[in-house]
Parts: sequence; structure tokens; C-alpha cells
Amino acid sequence: MLCGLYLHGFEKGYIFVAQFGLNHITLNNNLMTQKKLITLVTILICCMGLGACKEKDKPVEVKISIPEAVKLLVGETYKLEVNVYPKDLKVTFESTNTQVVTVCEKGVLKAIAEGEAEVKATAGNVTKVCKVSVTKPNNIDKSRYLGLDASAEDQQYFAPIYIPKEEDFKPDKLDLFKSAVTPFGWIYEADAKDPEGKLFYRFVSPNKKDENGKEIDTKSQFCMDFLAYNHSMPGAPVYIRMGLYRHFAMDYLVKPETFTEPKDLKVQKELLKIMEHYGFTEDAQFTVLGRDNAYVAYNTKFDPKTPLRGVMFTEREEDHPGFRLTFQISYGRR
Repeated sequence: MLCGLYLHGFEKGYIFVAQFGLNHITLNNNLMTQKKLITLVTILICCMGLGACKEKDKPVEVKISIPEAVKLLVGETYKLEVNVYPKDLKVTFESTNTQVVTVCEKGVLKAIAEGEAEVKATAGNVTKVCKVSVTKPNNIDKSRYLGLDASAEDQQYFAPIYIPKEEDFKPDKLDLFKSAVTPFGWIYEADAKDPEGKLFYRFVSPNKKDENGKEIDTKSQFCMDFLAYNHSMPGAPVYIRMGLYRHFAMDYLVKPETFTEPKDLKVQKELLKIMEHYGFTEDAQFTVLGRDNAYVAYNTKFDPKTPLRGVMFTEREEDHPGFRLTFQISYGRR
């Protein structure tokens, strides 16, 4: 294919032709009649046009990938991870058994009943299949929840937290944790750094927008954006971690007397209400853990044999000017 054409010496009856790309052609000082010259140029231009057309008309190869298999519990939702090329190509979804699992136009699966089904994702003339297996959730001891006795209205904001027995805090218990928290709205989300859950299980809060894309009232959102059960972190005991994705402009876990503006003190009180709601009210104090300001309190009523320790702390991240807030629950006193 000709990528460039340069003519020189037309008025003198000779031509210099430069073809950039595959090779280089020079016809220099060859006297030609004007008629022959025009014929040669016409042929070259036609070749260039044909080459360009061939490149333009070449069909784009469609590529699409989805998980080969997914295991869900009845009542669980799961968003398919779909990669498609070209990126702007529309993907459609179809379930082969809607009595077992349904799928919406955005690729979100909903497990309806026990059984097997296939979900097909199609882009252009390419279709990929994900095999879906749905099983019943485990029976969960209701006494192992914090916040379960709250009103339905409060649970929309303070989602119940499952506190497993220490012996159940293991890397092969994913079904147990999913059975415990997904009925209350938490959505399991495998982490890219730990896709098989060998170190922790992470759940995220439901979407903060309704089906029409409208922002849901703050009081109807979970107070935390994610819930993680860290069962095998190297060098650390098991613990539960909840956090927010957003950052605060200032550190709200310094001692109350530090604040000069009433509005800042109000924000701090609202944050501490989260710990109070889950029963962390005993031996409460502001402190410093490492380099981070923190608020520590205990809940001994949940399990008198093994007190629960709650810590809310702020972290300043190097790549962000604000402060990130975390609420962590662990077993025993420290």
C-alpha cells in the first residue's frame, strides 16, 4: 500500500516518486512525455485509493469475555464482569432458565432458586456462556448479629453485621459469610488482589442510586460502603473491617475539645453513633494508635466470654489530601 506520494520535476518532464512505508521508489532524470507522466501518476493514485479501501473495509474482530462459571446462593445478586472489544459495542444478556437465575440488561444476575442455568452474553456475532450454579444459603444463628434488633428503618442505614465464632473465621467459609450478610443487602465482590478470597471476603453496600439513576436518600443508604472479613491476613488476628470510599477534609477523630466549629463537632457525633448503634459503648475513649487518631470502645454484652473491641480511626493517605475513616471490630481486649 502506498502511504505517501511526492512529485518533483513535473514541468521538466521527469518525475520523482517517494513511497513511504514498505519501500522507496525513485524515477529520476528519466525524460517522459507529459502523457506518459499523467498516466503513471493516475495509476499510482488509484493504487493508493484501493489500498486505503481494503484497510477501511476490513471487518473488526469482536472480542468478549465473561467468567466461565459462577456459584450463587438463593437471593444473591451478582454483576457479571464483562470485557468487550470494541468497547462501545452493545452487549445483550440472556438466561436459559429464568426460574433459577435472571439477568437484567446491565448484566446483573439474581439467583431465584436452586438449580443450574447458563447466562449468555452476546456482542455482534460473538456469544460467550457463563454456567451458573445456585444453592440454598446456610442456616445462620440469629444471635450472631449486631444491629439485628434495630427497626427496619434503622437497618436501611445501619445494616446488620454478622459476627462469626472465631473457629468459623476461615478462608474456606465463603458460603457461610455470604449466607449471613447478603440477605441484608450486602453484595459479595471479589477483590482484584485476592480474587479467590484467600485473605479476606469483601462485601459492598447496594447501589446508592435507584433504577432510574436518581440518588437515594442518605438515610436509606448503608452507613458504610464496604464490609470485609479479614480471615488470613499475614501477621494479624482475624478482624472485621468496615469503611467509606470517600475522604473527609479534616480529621474528625481528634478529641472533641479540639474543634472550634459546632458543625465539625456535629459530624464527629454522627460518626460515633455508628459505633454506639452496634453496642460499642463501654470503656470508650479517644486515643492515638500508631500515628492515627482513634476512638476505642467495647461491647461485652454480645458475648460475655469474648468481648468485642471496636475501633474507629482515621488514616491520611499519601496520594490523597483528605482523611479516610475505618471502623474495625476484633475479639478480646487489648
